Amino acid sequence: MSKIRTRAQAHFPTVLLTLISIIQALALELMWSKIVESEWLWNFDVQAFIGWGMVMAAFLGILQIWVMYSTMVMGFIWQPYLRDSIIPFIIGIQQFMLIALIGEEFDTFWLYVLGSIFITGNWVSHSSFRRARQDPENDEFFGKTNPATLRDFWPVATIVTGLVVFAISIGIAQNLAWLPLVALVFANAVLIFQTFMFRRMWRSIMGLNEASQNERR
Repeated sequence: MSKIRTRAQAHFPTVLLTLISIIQALALELMWSKIVESEWLWNFDVQAFIGWGMVMAAFLGILQIWVMYSTMVMGFIWQPYLRDSIIPFIIGIQQFMLIALIGEEFDTFWLYVLGSIFITGNWVSHSSFRRARQDPENDEFFGKTNPATLRDFWPVATIVTGLVVFAISIGIAQNLAWLPLVALVFANAVLIFQTFMFRRMWRSIMGLNEASQNERR
């Protein structure tokens, strides 16, 4: 059985990245079709600004999922579960819904879908890192990193709560056009920040931070 496990671990990164790349490519194609077919995006009014904010958040979300998976797969080794090959399809459906909900009239359900993507992505990364910590080949990284605690889940809980609060507020206020804009600024800012956090992790995995410190010396 150890040979089967070793073979699964060896082929798993290629299979997973191939699957993720296909799903993300489909999401990009759907997003491009949405942009081309939505003439209202080119009116340069409040609805257009809101629409482009949604498009930008969807694009950053696609990048975020790709960066998350590519960082985990290329940086760590862990025991794959069957669910690891199923969850990408769930994330893909969430992304397709996020893009499909982009419309001239802002739909608060879009914010709920975005929040669900944050929850799924955080659960995937936490579950994968927990298993990666158990593999001795990852000791160089996890030896310097403390195990996750409840405090580490506060950021994503705050983000999801913020999106839910925005959705409820927009639903109550209805005609306040500036509120969706604020919600979209918040969403895009969080996605950009998380991309930089993954960049920081990648540099740590590759030892680039230590190399930079040695160069300064």
